[in-house]
Order: sequence, then structure tokens, then C-alpha cells
Amino acid sequence: MLSGFNGMEIGGVLASLALALGLLSVAQPLSARLGVIDHPDERRKLHARPTPLVGGIAMMVPLLIWTALGLIWPALSDGASIPLAVLVCGGGAALVGFLDDRAPYSPTIRFMALLLLSALALFLSPQLLPTEFHWGHLAPSPVAPWMSVILVAIGTTGFVNSVNMADGQDGCVAGMFVIWAACIILAGGDGAADIAAVLLVTGLAVLGFNLAGKVFLGGAGAYGVTFVFGLLILDLHNAWGVTAETIIVWLFLPIADCLRLLISRPLHGRSPFQGDRNHFHHRLHDRFGKGAGLAIYLGLVALPAFTATVKPDLAPDCLGVLALAYAGLMWLTSTAAIHARRPV
Repeated sequence: MLSGFNGMEIGGVLASLALALGLLSVAQPLSARLGVIDHPDERRKLHARPTPLVGGIAMMVPLLIWTALGLIWPALSDGASIPLAVLVCGGGAALVGFLDDRAPYSPTIRFMALLLLSALALFLSPQLLPTEFHWGHLAPSPVAPWMSVILVAIGTTGFVNSVNMADGQDGCVAGMFVIWAACIILAGGDGAADIAAVLLVTGLAVLGFNLAGKVFLGGAGAYGVTFVFGLLILDLHNAWGVTAETIIVWLFLPIADCLRLLISRPLHGRSPFQGDRNHFHHRLHDRFGKGAGLAIYLGLVALPAFTATVKPDLAPDCLGVLALAYAGLMWLTSTAAIHARRPV
């Protein structure tokens, strides 16, 4: 909770914000130096001009410095038990995304790298390995260690890739980062909340620059920041009692849309990893316009997420409403629905 932040932690969060703003202010020369600029292609990438892919770097650099200092001075991280996993594996995932921005490589290589980083995170911070899954309305579900390793590795890798697939509209993923960080702070968790506070303030800075069209998150954000959120969520579930239903509500929208695309693309004779403009955020954009589409998307993430965080007993209800809203909007933005609305 915010009331639990000490003076050193608040100072560190403000310093992280200042560093993020500094990096964002030099986005153009920094991206040119690093070789991470996204060029429009008039097919899927419809932005007006070459755009720096440094938003994720502006979030990850302050975060990695924070976690490194937390290992030296535990008072800075409230004795958090996962800073080493965040530093090594979160940094590794950010590096995977950064290198992919410079020279794209196959999805298989990226998946394998994320699986290995997930396994390494469990080795560095064994407390991240669930011994059982906690449900708000059901008895806990015990899980064998070997199965837990598999589920965590696949779940973390799938989560990262689902967020990466959602990163196709200004403000979409950066907005989710801000929402998830706020939910983690509300849920408590001491060290996890401290790390989330850094992600919250740097995410807000990146969101502002992203909405202005000045930066994109890039692979360091889509991979690195998302991977860190995965670690924080595991810590909250295992050590602080955040229920599985609440976590599913938080992450429902990008994961549901990712699963839909992985199923629908092969059914239409295309690779599941071939990009298109059939993502949920694209469909909202095309049907309602850029601003309204983004507001609907983030509203569907934020309102149920905050409700389930503050009132965990309502998480199943939030999940049901989310599923119905997603299905309804998918129909409303479908070709068949658009044709049905046209006058004969």
C-alpha cells in the first residue's frame, strides 16, 4: 500500500521517474544510436513517421537499477524476495525483445529463450514456484513441483507473447502496464508493490509519450516489462494470497485475444504467428475510432481489474462480465455485424 512506502523508497521511485523522462526526452538520438526505430510499411504499421522503440527501455533501465540497488540495500526493496529474478530474468527478457527489434528472429527462438528465462527465475527465486493454486470460491488445488515448473514456464511465455501481440496501438499495452501496476500496489505485497510503483510512474511517462506518437514500447517493453509483471503476479499469488480468479480478471483480455488468433489464423490457412489487423484493439479502432476504441479496451481491462482487486469475492462475476463483453464486441466489430447494419 502507498502508506507503507518509506522515504528511501519514495525517493527511489521519483528518481526512476526522472531517469525515464530523461531517456524519453532523447528518444530520437537514443533509438538511432541503438538501431531500434520502427518504420511505417503502409500495411500493418500505419504510423506517420519512423518512431523510436525505446519506451520499454525507459521503463526497464530504471527498474533494473532499482532492483540492483535493492540487492545491495534491502531497505530500498522492503526485503523483497524476487529482485534477483527480476534483475537477471527480467533483464534477459528485455534483451530478447531489444535484439528482436534490431534484427527480427524466429518465434521459436524467442519462445525457447522465454522458457529458459522462466525456468531460471524459478531457480533464482524458488518461492515463485506455486505448491498449490489459491481460489477464492474453491478449495486450493495442489500441484506437483514438476507440473508447477511446466505451468509457470508455459504460462509466463504465453503471457509475454499475448501482450506482445496486443502491442499494435498507441496506449494499449502501456495503459495495461499502468493498470496492472496500480492493481499490484492495491493488492499489497511489500516488495512487489515497491517494484510496481516504479513500473507505475515510468509507465505513466511512457504512456504520455506513446499517446503523443513520440515513442513505441518496443520489444524491451513487450517482453521485459511483461515478464517482470509475470514474476510479480506469481509472488502475489504465492505469498500474499491474491486469488487465481483475480489474476485471470487482470490478464483476461490480452490472453483471450491471443488464444482466439492462435486458433483462427490456422483455420484460415495462415501461420498463427503471421501478423494482421484482426486483433481486438484493431477491430475496436476500425469500428469506433482510435480514441474511443482505446478507451473501450482499457476500460474493459481497468474496471473489472480494480473491482476484483478491491473485492476479490466479485472476481468470478467480473470474469463473466468480461467474457460477455468481449464476445459481444467481437460480434459487433465483425464483418457480418457491419453488413447487417447497412441499409438494404
